Amino acid sequence: MKLGLSSYSFRPMLVDGQLTVDGMFDWLRENGAEHLEIATFSFAKRGTEANYDLASEEETLRQLEAASARTNIPISGFCMAANFLGSDSERRAQVENVKRYVDLCRRFGAGFLRHDVVPWHLRPSTEEFEREFAVIADASREVAEYGAAHGVVTSVEDHGFFMNSSERVLRLIHAVNHPNFRFTLDVGNFLCVDEDPHVATRRSLPFASFVHLKDFYVRRTEPGPGWLKTAGGQFIRGSVFGFGDLDTKSLIESVVASGYDGFVSLEYEGNEPTLYGCEVGLNNIRRMLDEVRG
Repeated sequence: MKLGLSSYSFRPMLVDGQLTVDGMFDWLRENGAEHLEIATFSFAKRGTEANYDLASEEETLRQLEAASARTNIPISGFCMAANFLGSDSERRAQVENVKRYVDLCRRFGAGFLRHDVVPWHLRPSTEEFEREFAVIADASREVAEYGAAHGVVTSVEDHGFFMNSSERVLRLIHAVNHPNFRFTLDVGNFLCVDEDPHVATRRSLPFASFVHLKDFYVRRTEPGPGWLKTAGGQFIRGSVFGFGDLDTKSLIESVVASGYDGFVSLEYEGNEPTLYGCEVGLNNIRRMLDEVRG
């Protein structure tokens, strides 16, 4: 496995100007990271995330290319928003935009693209999910075919509330039925829909093209502001990996036991200081990997 971080982990400092692209790559090199995964909106100003288009930000792209070359830390993949709902013309525009990011992956030599299929915050009824499922599968298949022709694996993540739970994501993978369409497996995000992360992770690993590691605090009742309400009415908040309520070592054991040997990204989204959370979380993953491997 190649262990690195998602740029999302650094977003609080990137958006406030406390950390530059060069500074981020310097930190990665100093802390022994083996890759960086780009969450595209990591570089967006506050309030502009929904419409931010990294593929059009040539100055930022050149900074990323130069910093990656200078530090010899590869960019492993990109994660982007997409929405395959709406009218035929709106969906066509979204599909073509995702293809632009396949092209961006090629430019950076990155072999993986995770795209959403709906906005992460949507909380649909079962009826709405069933009504939209076929068009989502068709659009995802078109993107997967385009990615296959250009050497880029495409995937969906257990992200948000609509296309989450191992059952829904695996159902989409089987409906798309294309070997180039896979699963960006986030071990913690299953909590958004109140699914057991350990069971869901083990179930999903055979289909994983990329793995995200994260940890959460979980509470039955709302402790106060800053907590995300899950689909079932629990409350979660990001933590330093190893500090939260997930059995993180067991999750790592499952990843190792599955034989997965690809890219792994720490995705830190806790309230502790950014670089502290990234450093401690990265070291905790390494320690747990050493313990699991004996």
